[in-house]
Amino acid sequence: MKYDAYRIKSIEKAMHMLELFSANQPELSLGELSKALGVHKSTAYRIAVTLVESGLLRWNPGKATYGLGLKILNLSSSLMNSLELRTQARPYLEKLVSEVNETVHLAVLDQGEVVYIDKLEAVRGIRIFSDIGKRAPCHCTALGKVLLSELPREKVRAILERKGMKCYTPNTITSVEEFLDHLEQVRQNGYALDLEEHEPLVYCIAVPIRDYSHQIIATLSMTMIIRDFSENIFEQFIPVMLEAGANISRDMGYVAEQAESSPV
Repeated sequence: MKYDAYRIKSIEKAMHMLELFSANQPELSLGELSKALGVHKSTAYRIAVTLVESGLLRWNPGKATYGLGLKILNLSSSLMNSLELRTQARPYLEKLVSEVNETVHLAVLDQGEVVYIDKLEAVRGIRIFSDIGKRAPCHCTALGKVLLSELPREKVRAILERKGMKCYTPNTITSVEEFLDHLEQVRQNGYALDLEEHEPLVYCIAVPIRDYSHQIIATLSMTMIIRDFSENIFEQFIPVMLEAGANISRDMGYVAEQAESSPV
C-alpha cells in the first residue's frame, strides 16, 4: 500500500484488540486477547494496559477480564451527535442557501479548531475553499469566534496559546487580550463576523447552534465575497442567519425561554 511506511504496528494491534469485543464477547481474558491477536501475552498485556489507561478498555478484577471502556461511549456519542446535527440542520441549510444565494457552512469545535461538518454552495460560480472535514483556526474565523464565545476566558486563552494566532491578513487579530475582548462583543451581539480576517476578499457571518442544555454545540455561517459587499448587507443577512440558527437549535432541543446567561 502507498502508506505502508507510515503505519504504526502497535496502534494497528490496539485497534484490532478493540475490534475483538462484541455483543457476543463483551469481556475477554488476557489469554483470549493474546491468542486472537497472535501475539505473546506480554505484548497483549502492554496494549491492554495502555487502552485501560486511556479509558478505551476497562479491567474487571473479579473476572480477570477486559471490556470496552466508557471512552468508547463518549466517542460514539460525539459521532452520533454530529450525525444527528447534520440531519436536523440540512433542511435549514438548503432553505438558507436558496434565500441568500451564498455558501453556508455547519461546523463544530474539535481540539481547539473549527471542523466543517456540512457545506452547501451557492449557485453562483465562485467556489469557497472549504470542504467537509477540513479544519480552520478559531481566532480569525466567524465560526471559531462563536464556538469559543461562551467558554471560560482561561480555557480560550489556553487554546490560543496552544494553537497560536497566525496572521493571515492585515485584519487578523493576533493579540490574546484583544481577542478575548472581541469575544465579549460576540457574546453581546449573538453572532460573529469575519471581515477579511482569514482570507482576503472574504466576509463571513456566523451564529450559534445550541442544544437542550443551552450550550453552543455548533455554529452556522454564511460566506460572501467582498465584491458583493454593500452597506446594508449585515442588516439584510444577520436576521436571516439568527433565525436559521434558532430553528436548528430548537430542533436540537434548545428552549430559548429557559436560557440563562453563561458565566465567563
